[in-house]
Amino acid sequence: MIKRVCILIFSLAFHLTGFAQNENDLFRYSKNYLNGSARYEGMAGSFGALGADISAYQNNPAGYGRFSHSTLGFGIYGGSQITQSSFNNQRESASKGQVAPGTIGLLFCKDVSRKGNGFLFHQIGFGYQQIDQFARKMKYGGQQFSSIIDGFVDAAQGLMPDELNTYLPFSSNLAYQTGVLYTTNPGTYLSRLNSGDVLHNRTVNYSGGTGEVFASYSANYVNKLYIGMNVGLRITKYKEEFIHTEELVDTSLTSLRSFDYSYQLQTKGNGLNLSVGAIYLISEQFRTGIAVHSPTFYEMTDDWNASMSAQFTDSSSTIDESKKPTGNYKYRLRTPTKITASLAYVFGTRGCLNIDVDYLDYRNAHFRSTKDINYTAYSYENENSYAKEAFNSALNFRIGGELVLNRLFLVRAGVATYGMAFKKNQEAERGTDWIASCGIGVRVRNMSIDMSYRRLFQARNYYAFDTSQTVLNDQNHRITISLNVLF
Repeated sequence: MIKRVCILIFSLAFHLTGFAQNENDLFRYSKNYLNGSARYEGMAGSFGALGADISAYQNNPAGYGRFSHSTLGFGIYGGSQITQSSFNNQRESASKGQVAPGTIGLLFCKDVSRKGNGFLFHQIGFGYQQIDQFARKMKYGGQQFSSIIDGFVDAAQGLMPDELNTYLPFSSNLAYQTGVLYTTNPGTYLSRLNSGDVLHNRTVNYSGGTGEVFASYSANYVNKLYIGMNVGLRITKYKEEFIHTEELVDTSLTSLRSFDYSYQLQTKGNGLNLSVGAIYLISEQFRTGIAVHSPTFYEMTDDWNASMSAQFTDSSSTIDESKKPTGNYKYRLRTPTKITASLAYVFGTRGCLNIDVDYLDYRNAHFRSTKDINYTAYSYENENSYAKEAFNSALNFRIGGELVLNRLFLVRAGVATYGMAFKKNQEAERGTDWIASCGIGVRVRNMSIDMSYRRLFQARNYYAFDTSQTVLNDQNHRITISLNVLF
């Protein structure tokens, strides 16, 4: 029932404005998987009580306190996102490659033990970390009775033809201008679809990502207590574009043969966050950690456009390029706070094991109106209210280990699960997301070279419109290579 309400709210917002921010945007920027160096990813990002890795600030900024030497780290990754879809028992598969720098970090470590106040080292770190990668392709096809045009017809009822461009420029007006919709009486609309099924085909391309420029400070107190804080500036770019095609199976009693509807959204924004944490050594073997990660406070700008064309028995109709509708809006978005608790055990010089647990309440993610006077203020009351109903609190678990084979070689492995942000009755996520990873490392004097393989599994439902459900199974394959130098 709640899922249907969600679809209805989104559909109304879509028809009235062409695009509206909704819970999917909150989900996209709130649910992140920990990416990082090859050593870090080889242990599934489980580093909260261990530290001493360029990427470990994401779990706990106190982890930089474990460094006793200045460090330079760099990592690059390559991989692919494979999406398998099932629409009315018709299966499709699509993939998209991903290659980019993942981690760049520089940490300066200063020996302050001579001051005699218990602090042994201070560390200051700077760098860049990729937080999320949106590159992905999805497509589906199959036959069903329902059409995207059904919603366009329902939304148009009661409006005069010259009002469609004012109130429904991105949907019903496009269908009316191309002749897929027509009117017999003022304010009453019909489609040129007949009573037969239509063949659906949709291809969706996603691109962009979120990166974070960060600065950290940490300190080591008597090799027992480590404290740290981190400030991050997140820079995000997101692009989504789809082409939706429907072709009539039965062409009797109508001149319409097929139509194409296209839509494109681009989002750009920046956000700030702060995290603080501590690591305490109960003994040389047992270590604990706790960290609090503030929300990321984003300011976003969306740009979107749409178009349509139709093919008839003896003609075709296309929206002129100069008449394609466009939209633009700026807004603010806040992600939820995250709390991370960690426990680690170190097997002397033979290896280590770490467990992290994150707690997030996705119900605290919400929108706010922009302060930019160039944009009309909007309350987001309905969107935020629905998000509180749709979202859930969740726990993430990560466990990772490292084994030292000899003075040169190390092996690593890890598993992570990321709890569902949506409540089960939303049917958006079909289960928890999980990661399996492994890796190897070579240490030579003050330098280490590492490589990891990580596989992310996701299960989702995709709704092109109310009565069009596609089941998705995603797998992200990622290989990371890193170089770290102590100086």
